[in-house]
Amino acid sequence: MGRESVAREAPQRTRWSLVARAQDTDSDARTAALETLLQTYLPVLKWYLTRHSGLDSHKREDLIQGFITKKILDQSIILKADPSRGRFRSFLLGAFQNYIRDELRRENAARRAPPGGHLLPLEEADGVSDGNADMERELRQAWVRQVVEHATENMRMECADQERDDVWSIFKSRLLDPMIDGEKPESYDTLVTRLGLESPSQASNLLVTAKRMFARHLRAVVAETVADPSQVEQELEELKKCL
Repeated sequence: MGRESVAREAPQRTRWSLVARAQDTDSDARTAALETLLQTYLPVLKWYLTRHSGLDSHKREDLIQGFITKKILDQSIILKADPSRGRFRSFLLGAFQNYIRDELRRENAARRAPPGGHLLPLEEADGVSDGNADMERELRQAWVRQVVEHATENMRMECADQERDDVWSIFKSRLLDPMIDGEKPESYDTLVTRLGLESPSQASNLLVTAKRMFARHLRAVVAETVADPSQVEQELEELKKCL
């Protein structure tokens, strides 16, 4: 399979069509769709658990596996996903958050149960919070990172296919590395020398080309994550705010 076909397939990991196939009566199609959805969203779910203090790596893995087994496989919660009711990532992450909250409450309540068997009120259980005002923002940031990674990888493959290492190099050193790693953008003078360009003006023009290419790939990835094409602009605006 060539780079171009891989680039076209990468965004489809978050398409609502995958959610539909995860509800298919054909077991093979259903399993394949579920696997693809999990490959896309598991990194975000795992990241979410790292935000909970007091959970070691083994406990986090147990919670992940419990959610997959009990909610996704046994209870088929994906059957409840509805494009008309919002983003799939919000649906899945909301279900995951509820599952984690209930599991931690159950365990804490059982641990605090007195000899007579009477449980303490749930709100007294340690490590449970219903009012995390930053959670939606943090989950959104995790989604943004994932979308940017997909778009960036697709752009990198296009540059490689078209032998435009100059475009990719300028994009990486002037935009990507500063945005992701906080590095200082490479100067145009340095780029001229390193890439064998004629002038800083040529380097600047290449950066414009790189920005347009990235914007195109970013739009394509976002378009695959929404049920309605009219939502693309709204999602892009949200991305810009997060970035």
